[in-house]
Amino acid sequence: MSCRGYTGRQHLSKKPQLDAAVRRRNQTLIQIAESFLDIAKQEAKEGYARDDERRIRDAAEKAWNAALQATDHAMQIHGRAPEPGRGAHGDRHEFLEAVGRRDLSKELSYFADRLHGECFYQGNCPTREGMQTALKEVEHYIRKIREEF
Repeated sequence: MSCRGYTGRQHLSKKPQLDAAVRRRNQTLIQIAESFLDIAKQEAKEGYARDDERRIRDAAEKAWNAALQATDHAMQIHGRAPEPGRGAHGDRHEFLEAVGRRDLSKELSYFADRLHGECFYQGNCPTREGMQTALKEVEHYIRKIREEF
């Protein structure tokens, strides 16, 4: 399903500072998402090998950030950006649902809960195998956004 025809509420007046930083580095948000995921994979590998909780938690947070950057990439294609602050997550979900991708909104919620909330903040991280599964799911999420938006 193509999501290119989205015409919902536009947030053009408050572009996040990230847009300027991305242009300076000549990277798209999807490339940044892929870079965060690469770092997450390395952090997870090292964290589990060394039984280093900080690295494992950092891997979860970087994977979560990868999903956010991919979502922001899709929004940017449609001339949108999430509002800075507390409303950003709601903006992302609203956008994904408006373009008919409730499935992606659900995946993003899972990443927020499991990677960002439970693992990074609470230290309740998955096993090595569970983290590998989560990283593959984030990778698939990014791939879907790259291919469909």
